Amino acid sequence: MIGKKSAAAAPLVVLLSCAAALTTVVAATPAPPDPINVLKAGLGQAIVLFNDQRMPLSQRREKLRSMSLQYFDFESMAKSTLGPHWRNLTAAQRDEFVPVFTQFIQDAYLSQMEQATVQKIRREVNTANVRFLRQTYFSPDYAEVFSTVALPDQKNPLEIDYLMHQHEGRWQVYDVTIDAISLVSNYRNQFNRVIDDQGYAKLIADLQAKREQLQQYMDQEARNAAAP
Repeated sequence: MIGKKSAAAAPLVVLLSCAAALTTVVAATPAPPDPINVLKAGLGQAIVLFNDQRMPLSQRREKLRSMSLQYFDFESMAKSTLGPHWRNLTAAQRDEFVPVFTQFIQDAYLSQMEQATVQKIRREVNTANVRFLRQTYFSPDYAEVFSTVALPDQKNPLEIDYLMHQHEGRWQVYDVTIDAISLVSNYRNQFNRVIDDQGYAKLIADLQAKREQLQQYMDQEARNAAAP
């Protein structure tokens, strides 16, 4: 069974929340393309787009999907979530799994964003203390960005770290941890359990069923938004 959509969405919703506090700084100060500044710039662009109420909701969604492909290496994430099972997949199964996983993650965070109203996100961000602490390089092409986010009604700030690598000439995120819980590891545990117990076909069916549920929810939200 695939976990609730909030499990996938939490890191990405926090990313967008952080971006609201960073947008002005990013716009005012062009930065070199090191991991921390690439991350800040991407977050700033995403929150501006998300808050553009002049653009139809469906169009904003598609732009956010496209933007996420620039900053997240979904192919690497997809491979990692399957762990050793990836080696056992046929070429056709690998070609099937990567886009299904990518779309599942995208739908999860888009639906979570829409569940939380723009007003709620703005209210939380206005009182949030967002701090990008540092970046550490493991090699010229691998790095980790460390940050904390203090949110209202939470005693301790969230520790949010981004694992990034150079992929196709740009820095991209290949895992996110919140309070030491890895997005990739979380899904690897779930996916491996499904494959071990019921097989790869069951995992694909579960992901596609979850996507259909998320799509139905977002379609309803779009209808609500278009209603007078």
